[in-house]
Amino acid sequence: MPILHEKISTVILAAGVGKRMKSKIPKVLHRVLGKPIISFVRDLARDIGSSQIILVVNTKSDEISELIGNEVTYAIQAEPLGSGDAAKKGLANAKYENTLILCGDVPLLRKETILALIEYHLQQKADATLLTCELDNPYGYGRIIRNEDGYVVNIIEECDATAEQRQIREINAGVYYGKTPLLSAALDGITTDNKQGEYYLTDAIRNIVSLRKRVAAYTTSSASEIIGVNTQEHLTQICALVKDQWYAHLKRRGVNIEDPVTIDIDLSVKIGDGAQIKHHSLIEGDTVIRAGETVGPYVWIKNGKKSGLNKYATGGSR
Repeated sequence: MPILHEKISTVILAAGVGKRMKSKIPKVLHRVLGKPIISFVRDLARDIGSSQIILVVNTKSDEISELIGNEVTYAIQAEPLGSGDAAKKGLANAKYENTLILCGDVPLLRKETILALIEYHLQQKADATLLTCELDNPYGYGRIIRNEDGYVVNIIEECDATAEQRQIREINAGVYYGKTPLLSAALDGITTDNKQGEYYLTDAIRNIVSLRKRVAAYTTSSASEIIGVNTQEHLTQICALVKDQWYAHLKRRGVNIEDPVTIDIDLSVKIGDGAQIKHHSLIEGDTVIRAGETVGPYVWIKNGKKSGLNKYATGGSR
């Protein structure tokens, strides 16, 4: 997999309040196996080699800034005017020639996918490139409109699509890469002339095409990595996917997870090779399980401290 050979800015859109979550917790601060959603996206931006990370937040972002700290540049979206307005606020701070735009509520995107997208962008000599995916049920997503040469000419949001356009299975995954001045100029030209009365980031694509620039699309076959967290159901779905991946990693190291259904282990937990985790065990936070140690059953360990132990529960100390 290629690595970045130039400095890029990465803008992460994290200003949404997440009303559909029905929670007072900011959407991007909900946790997946103990790890905040926004931390997954911040880590991705860092792992691909971003020279600058810009986090677009709203005016009630103290909890986010406390978590992330000063390692990023913050851009404020004072009013919820749409994803296009948020991206514009972020791009105003971009220092480098090319910018990657990510959504702060999509935690499963892989480093390999983003690097492949950037490599494809270079191969196609595109001015902008977006990430797409084909879904059996594309309901709710913006549809990709291509020309006869296969390049993208527009993205139509679900609520604005015709019946024919809704039959398109290729959808927009919300990841954009391109020349910073071009993206900024395209965003300057978007309007709120749509059914939601918002500034759509997707409308920037149409503006780029109108400037006779080339927009490419890199398609991922992994539908799971583009799932965004908009509801509690989405959060549960993502937690299950991450749990499967995490436990598979532990099992490859010889960790015996007796009953995955009744066992929860945070991503922050350090577990030595050959440890045994028995049924009905909850292990959270800054906890270390030593190699060959047995934990459970019926145990709760948080930050190395035991709670709810019975005579069968052992181990779990740091």
